[in-house]
Amino acid sequence: MAWTQTDIDKLKAAIASGSAIQSMTIAGQQFTFRTADDMLKLLAVMEGQVNGATRNHRLAATSKGA
Repeated sequence: MAWTQTDIDKLKAAIASGSAIQSMTIAGQQFTFRTADDMLKLLAVMEGQVNGATRNHRLAATSKGA
């Protein structure tokens, strides 16, 4: 599923509200959450997919010298 930043913002708003949301529709799909931890897990997946597609990684190489 292709998540958008809008989907992430919607879920973050639901988490921040602290209400006992049991289900909600995100990107046209119905999700049912048993706990706030379930919401946080989905948020991590969504952010990983959205940010992973646009994030650049840099690696540093080091050596002790010769």
